Amino acid sequence: MRAIFSSLLHALFKVLFVYEYEGEEQVPQDGPAVVAANHPSYLDPVLLSLGVHRPIHFMAWDALFRVPLLGPALRAFGAFPVDVRKGQGAAAYQRARAIVEAGHLVGIFPEGQRSRAGWMEPRLREGAARLALETGAPLVPATITGAFRAWPHFRPLPKPGRIKVRFHEPIDPKAFAALDHEAAVDAMTAELRRRVERSLLPGVKADLRLNVVYRKEAPWPRFYESVPPLLLATLLFWKTRSWTIVAPAYAYLVYLLADHFVIPQRRIVKWVRNASPVVFLMLFEPAVRDAFSLPHVPAPLSLAALAAAGLLPYLYSRALVALDAIRGAVFALLLSLAATAWWSPSPLGAHVALPLFLAAYAWDRQSALWTLAAPLLGAFALGIPLWLGGRLELIPHAVAGLLAWAAVRGLPLRPETAPIERPEEPRLGLGL
Repeated sequence: MRAIFSSLLHALFKVLFVYEYEGEEQVPQDGPAVVAANHPSYLDPVLLSLGVHRPIHFMAWDALFRVPLLGPALRAFGAFPVDVRKGQGAAAYQRARAIVEAGHLVGIFPEGQRSRAGWMEPRLREGAARLALETGAPLVPATITGAFRAWPHFRPLPKPGRIKVRFHEPIDPKAFAALDHEAAVDAMTAELRRRVERSLLPGVKADLRLNVVYRKEAPWPRFYESVPPLLLATLLFWKTRSWTIVAPAYAYLVYLLADHFVIPQRRIVKWVRNASPVVFLMLFEPAVRDAFSLPHVPAPLSLAALAAAGLLPYLYSRALVALDAIRGAVFALLLSLAATAWWSPSPLGAHVALPLFLAAYAWDRQSALWTLAAPLLGAFALGIPLWLGGRLELIPHAVAGLLAWAAVRGLPLRPETAPIERPEEPRLGLGL
């Protein structure tokens, strides 16, 4: 049963998440051990179990066993319920001790509940350290990063994200033999926290920085936002001498300036701004094609839907990764337009260049859902235009998509050097 659930969950997680493991060799191949980790999400017992070949018997919150699908999966992986109410955990502790003494792995989350904010709770329960001391089993710390963003306690369903599980060097209870029992428990718990937080806090700081970024003022119009409308407006005015036709390009530039100076900043505002260059190009390009007697892109709504689907996973990526995806999509559309004007006047060019760039970029950056997005987008770029009658004349457009990928690959955006404000230490209690 565990092998079946493991295969199904691996397949599901490969679609939903980008996840990786480090330090699996720290978990003993045989014999008893206690695995203790931070607890940022519902996914944690399964995440830890998928990283090792031996079953980990988890002391997990009893309410989780009543969640559809999750409960049976937890039982298949060897988890057993514990009543987390004060004074109700003795039976579960004795069961865990019996499992360890029988030579198996037991998993415990010392926080006792899912994290409220992503970092470890200020007070840890001592069961993991006490169990290791009383049985002589090594205590293996583990750090789970990224899972809080993927499925925090306040969200009913997970979202795509990047998750990493790192197993650390085991803590030998013999090293604390010189201390009295309670002092040894406290010292082992403190050492457990130190090893987990050493890997956890950089990810927590990154999440906090992201929250700060959403509140920061909008940047000045970026190169790939401002230059394409200026260039296209100049060419269009030179051809038509019509201010009415070029007005949308200047209206878009006014919007970029208004976003910098006037519009209050929050998450949705930044998402709209970041996606706006692609939206502008797809809406303004037909006017350029009309003016220069170029063929129109067929099924523009399908192309727009493909662009939205291909860029959607970057809502869950780091800011610079997402912005590079937008920048590359702009380059792909512009280069395909140029190829249509000078080399290959095929109306299907954008249906090759844009998805081919998105497929190459998803594969290169291994973004969320990349195992699904890269092959589907690649198949669309190669299959749909051929099905619609395209042939060798589409090669310049394929080159345009790959050139766009090479441009963002070779010249990625750099992070800002301005310092990021730090949260107040007393509020977090972690010295962030």
